Amino acid sequence: MTEDSRIYFARRAAEEQERAEKAEDPVAASVHRRLQRVYIERASVGERWQAPEIVG
Repeated sequence: MTEDSRIYFARRAAEEQERAEKAEDPVAASVHRRLQRVYIERASVGERWQAPEIVG
């Protein structure tokens, strides 16, 4: 994952946090918080490739 991708996901996480704080509907706020967690995870760990399975 490039640094640009990590920055993108960090910005999206910040946007979702802001939306969660402003949401008047508790269900919508919950969805925004869930999306924020996903974006934070992607920004922190990135896309990790799984090790290929060695057979034989």
